[in-house]
Amino acid sequence: MHTFNDKPFPIIRIVFTALFSLLFLHAQPAAAAELPEVSPDFYYYDEAGILTPETKEIILTINEQYNQTIEKPQIIVAVIKSLDGETIENYSVDLFEKWKIGNSDYENGVLILLAAEEREIRLEVGYGLEGTLTDGKTGIILDDNLAYLRNNLFDAGLQEIFRDTTTEINNEYHYEIETSSIPVVTETPITPPRDNGFIPSTIRFFKSLKPFNVLIIIVCIGFVIFTPGSGGSSKVGRNRTRSGSSKKSSRRSGGGGRSGGGGSSRKF
Repeated sequence: MHTFNDKPFPIIRIVFTALFSLLFLHAQPAAAAELPEVSPDFYYYDEAGILTPETKEIILTINEQYNQTIEKPQIIVAVIKSLDGETIENYSVDLFEKWKIGNSDYENGVLILLAAEEREIRLEVGYGLEGTLTDGKTGIILDDNLAYLRNNLFDAGLQEIFRDTTTEINNEYHYEIETSSIPVVTETPITPPRDNGFIPSTIRFFKSLKPFNVLIIIVCIGFVIFTPGSGGSSKVGRNRTRSGSSKKSSRRSGGGGRSGGGGSSRKF
């Protein structure tokens, strides 16, 4: 029997130390060097090849307009084939930091990451936008568009998630940038669109009411119309497309922003 003072003990200690080191290194998350390099276009990365030219143009157009502002926010859309065993939360933070998404002065980057093999998506938000794109808000944005992803309409789903994200950023910075002027999704919709025009909506509304309720509504409308001073108007603000230069900036790189670890993830 060997004691601690015997000669073989240092050898055993070295063997255990080596085994422990191997296990420790194996358990570490993927290093930044294993993450994909940023694409030449920067604003989108499509490893799985699912983004259409129309969607790429939308992403580029909005980000180029953002690049002409003081705050210079950035919304990056990245599609990868697999997380390679990593969680989407850790992967998105590491990718966010490696690509330096967002303006370093405002920490206002956003990463929309879709992992095709795992069928997961995440909206990762920089520190400066966590008050606007809260965990609850990003969760709603993803939930509202999961139907696209579940039906394998990945391009359409990412396009709509991108649009919804730009709406929140435009409201935060009071940008007069309208995404409605950009081409709509080109994939076949999941269900036939419902006619939500004024007349069809009005007809459906009155059909859902009982006769007594209709009478009350008519009386109220008559009271409003014939009451003096009730015909005032209110001005409703709306964004308009900026009429400035349409020249695209050549700057397509990260601004040094950091991820705040906020955002939401969903499986589909």
